[in-house]
Amino acid sequence: MNASTDHYALKNKVYDLSKRGHALLKSGRSSEARLLFEEAIALGTRNAHVLTGMGDLLRQKKDFSGAVVYYQQVLEDEPGNIFALRGLGDALRGLGEYRDAIGFWETYLRLHNGNDICVLTRIADCYKTIDNYEKSLDYYRKALVLNANDRYALMGLADLHHKRGHELQALEYYEKALANGVTLINILTIVANLHWRHENYEQAREYYEKALRQDPDNSYALYGLGNYYRWKCDYQSAVKMWERILEKSPGTVNILVRLGDAYCTLGQLDAAGRSYKKNLDSAYDMLSLAGILKVNCLRNQPQAACDCYDELLRREGDDVQFMPKLAELLLRQVDRETALYFFNHVKQRNSQKSEAVQAIDSYIREIEGA
Repeated sequence: MNASTDHYALKNKVYDLSKRGHALLKSGRSSEARLLFEEAIALGTRNAHVLTGMGDLLRQKKDFSGAVVYYQQVLEDEPGNIFALRGLGDALRGLGEYRDAIGFWETYLRLHNGNDICVLTRIADCYKTIDNYEKSLDYYRKALVLNANDRYALMGLADLHHKRGHELQALEYYEKALANGVTLINILTIVANLHWRHENYEQAREYYEKALRQDPDNSYALYGLGNYYRWKCDYQSAVKMWERILEKSPGTVNILVRLGDAYCTLGQLDAAGRSYKKNLDSAYDMLSLAGILKVNCLRNQPQAACDCYDELLRREGDDVQFMPKLAELLLRQVDRETALYFFNHVKQRNSQKSEAVQAIDSYIREIEGA
């Protein structure tokens, strides 16, 4: 066998190993693919197909530094190799070297007629990561020119606008992404919350319910739907939603306060007290202690209510944060004698504040007049 024949046989062997390696890698059998790529490399040839295969394999294994070495070897021999340019961009992104990644992808796009939507969205994502809003927006728009319904570009634009505080634009693109196959539950709850913030309450409910159809125990959707029912004054349904959260987790301070308030409205004072107390067992919370005060008033326990008031005053220094709503409750729901006892106590505690005394006197007159 002469040198020419040997070279031809070697070239064929490398080609065969490369072809089989790429097929194995594509089918997810990376360990077997690696053995074939390593065998091809050991033959002493510098084959771009083999080297990009090894780069792709290492990148998929998240060995980004290792992948960079192989892609760079290809580009030393073939600076315009589009597979190595794209792969090197992906590996550099994995290393957090976003600007370098963008450079190689942009070179790739120039050689690829700029029509790779995946790379366009990756560049946009990287520009977003390094906080270059205008460039990111530009590349997402280029991607949507190629496919107006591309879910990744739509999601990227939604997230970009959301991060910039452009909530209505974010909402538009999130909803387009959902309409084009995005099923992520966190996107459903984000969309629901955005609708809620913009007072689109019925639309918010629809998205919370969609989220719960996917995950019946999703605490964000349960909390949001509870707020919806609270807005509708359907406190029993609100309680049902929030209690489902507590079946799986301890709950947050905010949930427990809202739950206590709802139970108060329903007249279930023992349940309300337990909810407020659960917060206070962990740490002091003004709204929870004010809730206990409210429960004591509704139970016609004025001295216990006054004790709570004194503790709140000691901790807060003033009652402007909790007194207005509490006064409304006392005037509307609490026994006349309990309310008078409590207001007279508050008047005594605020005797040096003429404005506060005037307000309390007006409450007392209202009760006595009734």
